[in-house]
Amino acid sequence: MKKSITFLTLLAFVLGINVSQSQIRVLTGSEHGTYIELANDMNKLLPYESKLENNDTVQVPFLKVKGTAGSAANFDLIIGPNKDDKVAFMQLDVLFAKKMEDALNDTKYTDKLMILMPLNVEAIHLFTKGKSSINSLATATGKTIGIGNNLEGTYATAMYIQTVSKVNWRNRNISTHEALKALLLDKIDAFFVVSTPPMDMLKVLPINTRTKFKLVSVENINGWADYYTPMTIPAGTYNWQKTDVSTYGVPSVIVVNMDKVSDEEKQLLLQWRANTIQNLENLKANGHPTWKTATISEWDSSIWPQM
Repeated sequence: MKKSITFLTLLAFVLGINVSQSQIRVLTGSEHGTYIELANDMNKLLPYESKLENNDTVQVPFLKVKGTAGSAANFDLIIGPNKDDKVAFMQLDVLFAKKMEDALNDTKYTDKLMILMPLNVEAIHLFTKGKSSINSLATATGKTIGIGNNLEGTYATAMYIQTVSKVNWRNRNISTHEALKALLLDKIDAFFVVSTPPMDMLKVLPINTRTKFKLVSVENINGWADYYTPMTIPAGTYNWQKTDVSTYGVPSVIVVNMDKVSDEEKQLLLQWRANTIQNLENLKANGHPTWKTATISEWDSSIWPQM
């Protein structure tokens, strides 16, 4: 069989790495979420070669992509004892929430975590039925709102918004997919979800149906959004969305537990970042739409240390 030599194979040879054991396992999110799509897009640019016992070769993806319940679950996994869980996609506000928990509980779980690279900015969606009296964050007072479960990044974002804004809605801790069903059955009045638009789950909702839908504005009440990114979800992002919607965005990042990675893995992680930066225009042209807002090479280490 003809051997195909890739750059990463050469890198592994130079570093003395056994490539068959150097696949990077990365935690993403739900199987229908953006994180998995971004990881798969990057994987297309990062093949490497693994030798078999008969000296033939087989192409093995650089990233071993693992779906999870969400950003908060990813945090628990990469700080946990499983040595395979050391790299994860995560919302930045989840990371800051965990930093605050460290300060309150006198723990140091976040001290070992560093940013490999920033990715895109995810939009905070507040989704409801078209007939709902909820027309903005301020009008959610007294309503029953789905905020995700405690394994999802949405949960941390929604809880922070409620705590700081002091808009007093009733929380329902249910996953995003459960929330959509609950909304349709009138068990909740609306739900939050943090995701890159267009979100597949909302994108496929039919426009010609008796039930109409809407996104509502998420305004900066009492300064909750001072450290978030102002965003607009343009009209037509979803086929049932008729107007622009003002909201805020949450940066997503790839996080590494530096206590778990070997020197060889550090080199592979740096190569992953370099390759992504080098191929960013390709990703913007051919990958998931959210790549168009990605700023891989732009990170301020004063926000959080970068490896």
